[in-house]
Amino acid sequence: MTDAAAPRPFRFRPLLSTIGLYGAALLAAIWLIGPFIWLFIASISDQRELLTRPTPLFPAEPTLDNYRKILGLVEFQSRDQASQVLASMSNSFIVAVAVTAINVVFGSAAGYAYARHRSAWMSVTLYFILFTRMLPVVVLIPALFLVLRQMGLQNTLSGLVLAYCSFTFPFTIWIMKSYFETLPREIEESGLIDGCTRFGVFWRLIMPISGPGLVAAGAFTFVLCWNEFLVAQVLNSKRGLTTLPPAIAGMLGQANIDYSVIAASGFVSALPAMLMALIFQRYMVHGLTAGSVKG
Repeated sequence: MTDAAAPRPFRFRPLLSTIGLYGAALLAAIWLIGPFIWLFIASISDQRELLTRPTPLFPAEPTLDNYRKILGLVEFQSRDQASQVLASMSNSFIVAVAVTAINVVFGSAAGYAYARHRSAWMSVTLYFILFTRMLPVVVLIPALFLVLRQMGLQNTLSGLVLAYCSFTFPFTIWIMKSYFETLPREIEESGLIDGCTRFGVFWRLIMPISGPGLVAAGAFTFVLCWNEFLVAQVLNSKRGLTTLPPAIAGMLGQANIDYSVIAASGFVSALPAMLMALIFQRYMVHGLTAGSVKG
């Protein structure tokens, strides 16, 4: 038997590396998805099962009554607070969509300007905008509260939209600037030669091919606004005008805390962000990594 026909020796190192890689990925997935799975299990459990020790890993009799309580189809002690979930979800959706639309329109225009017009003044203003995003949101809350109160926009959805735009714009501008820098300038030059104005080039040529960047900026802005708690808790404390996270947190202040209803409310609030991430994950990754490698 020649050396060429000899069987290759079995190597353990590549196998161990593969097992270690998949094992680490499995542990990371369990760590990330585990709380969400437990939230769903708690949402279909009875309150008494959640308070027993040890708590069962899965309810003996799963029920959807907790979701019916949120919808107002089942009477229970804390129904007054739970009845605010749907109204607060509607408020969250209105605010998140409005902030996302404003960010996509004006943030993309600003990102295009910073990507194509290079000057010392533009660089200074860009880093100044990014500096405002580095500040903790809690530092800005007193100023936002005073400004909105002077404008008569406290406890209004419009005021909350303005407040959210103040700390989401820098993120949107940075994403769109990085994405526009990956687009070849020849596209714009050909449009200018054909008689388009600079705005016409931006609107007719650049925006139609900027889907990944727009989706990435819009999705992250929507998720950030949907899940935001602190600013909404301080600026919109009036009943009926709060968003979903403060409404869910308000259930913890009741005399009789129904943890199963809180879990159902939390699971419902997590669904929009989860679905958006699953649907647009490819565009989000492409939009966020645009500009990271330049040839």
